[in-house]
Amino acid sequence: MTTPFEGTPLDHPVRLGAVGNAELVSLRERFVADPTTTDLSRLRPVIARSWRRSLACNVRPGSNVFTEAGQPHVDDQLLACAEPVLTELERLCADTQGAVCLTDAQGTLAVFRGDTAAVRQADRAFPVYGGRMAEDLIGTNSDGTALEEGTAVQVWGGEHFAETLQGSCCTSVPIRDPLRRSIRGVLSLMLPENLARQIDPRSILLIVQGAAAEVTRTLATRLAAREQTLMAAYLREVRKRGADAVVAMDERTTIASRGALALLGQSDYSVLAAYSREAERLDRTVERALTIGADTVLQLHATPILLGGETAGGTVMRLRRKESGKVFSAPAADSAPRRSPFDGIVGNSLAVRRTLEAATTACTRRTPAYIVGEPGTGKRHLAQVMASRFAERTVIFNCRPGAADQPRGIDEIDAELAAGSTVVLHRVDECDASLRASLTDLLNLLEQPRVVLTLARLDDELLPLISSLNGIEVQMPSLRMRREDIPALASHFLSLGDSPATQVSPRLLDALVAADWPGNVRQLRNVIETAASRCRTHELRVDDLAQAHRRGLARSKLTRLEEAELYQIREALAEAGGNRLRAAAILGIGRSTLYRKIDSYTNRGFELELRPHE
Repeated sequence: MTTPFEGTPLDHPVRLGAVGNAELVSLRERFVADPTTTDLSRLRPVIARSWRRSLACNVRPGSNVFTEAGQPHVDDQLLACAEPVLTELERLCADTQGAVCLTDAQGTLAVFRGDTAAVRQADRAFPVYGGRMAEDLIGTNSDGTALEEGTAVQVWGGEHFAETLQGSCCTSVPIRDPLRRSIRGVLSLMLPENLARQIDPRSILLIVQGAAAEVTRTLATRLAAREQTLMAAYLREVRKRGADAVVAMDERTTIASRGALALLGQSDYSVLAAYSREAERLDRTVERALTIGADTVLQLHATPILLGGETAGGTVMRLRRKESGKVFSAPAADSAPRRSPFDGIVGNSLAVRRTLEAATTACTRRTPAYIVGEPGTGKRHLAQVMASRFAERTVIFNCRPGAADQPRGIDEIDAELAAGSTVVLHRVDECDASLRASLTDLLNLLEQPRVVLTLARLDDELLPLISSLNGIEVQMPSLRMRREDIPALASHFLSLGDSPATQVSPRLLDALVAADWPGNVRQLRNVIETAASRCRTHELRVDDLAQAHRRGLARSKLTRLEEAELYQIREALAEAGGNRLRAAAILGIGRSTLYRKIDSYTNRGFELELRPHE
């Protein structure tokens, strides 16, 4: 009969007694100095293998190995299934001065709880949230070694490579996906070594194994219901729509019809995932025009899937080719990303095509124009390109008070127009009232003035100025409304530098397409350029991101209700022009309540209000 102890890389403390902590420290020092001839036969095989891997990864014993922290990638489903188990283990830790932790599949700490003193002590030694426990970073430890071995592991005291862990006995058990058997996380129990040595290690192992098994059982129950619901929704849509391409998708599973497989490329699924999450957040069908390839425009219908009257955490999407209409199309290019005739404006989405169609119309007719869009969308660049087509000389004024290139007065603008220059008035919505009134009077006197305005939003105060311009409106779409352009934009920005990276990894691309991007294209460019400067391989990866950018792309996760609330607050603030009192009235809540909600979301890393940008 096989005992729970057999087949697992554990040993009883009595056997460990032959190799005490002092001897382990000495043995490790000799091994680091001379790995070829040092005899590790007295170590447990699992620890000997781990020490060799640690040394091969250039890890050295010491107290300063916890130099890296990151954003854990643990999905909501795993956290929900693990919560009851973590709570129960936390009660156990209160009596044993221990801690319980959960890492993601890369060994990054997502949960660290337990005895208050133990948690406080651990927090002084390493980041208890986001700490990187991978073996190739900090050497032998139960979390990282369990990931390498793919099975349960106990690491005692001096067997750890990191000095800060050498007073602990740590037991870790991988949590596997019940369907795919891949590791989704690692559950661990950390106890003081002097206390753990008084307990049969089999008992500790059984506790953690039982807890991990309970998480897996709960996952299996939820996955079975979710995947059955996902498949049923997919089959209903396929039978109903016939020749349309159909995709059903949740956080972990994607089901695509033959038509969808023939139509979509790898990066297209990242875009679909972003719109799937939008449909779930809004809890209603989302319709979008989606551009794929060089000139194929699809109509996307994404509908949340219901299970028991509530959103089940998945979406069924129908994709149908749109009839070709009159939209701007750039000439075909031999290499991606595909550029428009407006140099530097990368993208082939329907939103960008419509923008460039309006811009082309203004240039062809030599008609003034005003470009409306969020900060960072590229309004100034487009305005400059359009202005260059009106006249050889272009003068750009930034109307924001205090800007270095702010116009000194209306006479300076009038003089430039009289001299035959094209004038770009950037951020005209921020100029003071007197200059706006003078500009309105001037434009009323001129017929088809060579003027291009840019503004973040159009409100009642700007209507007289816009009316006096008598120009064409050009809408500059936010990056959130043209997610299918993000792969091409990322590749374009990557190609501008001298980084060895030539492509973006699929995992990073998924994160980029799904991100919120309050700073739009400017923010995306900054993220890519910073990551490229840190990259040393041919592929740009999540690990190359700066810490601030990594956190920005993986914000603290919101529930569906929180996402809907965040969306409503943003819309109300935009409608109110940033006036919080008016926004509170629009939302039907008190001003103090709105302030509290804004502070809460801001502290979690979300931007709610448009900020001024150069």
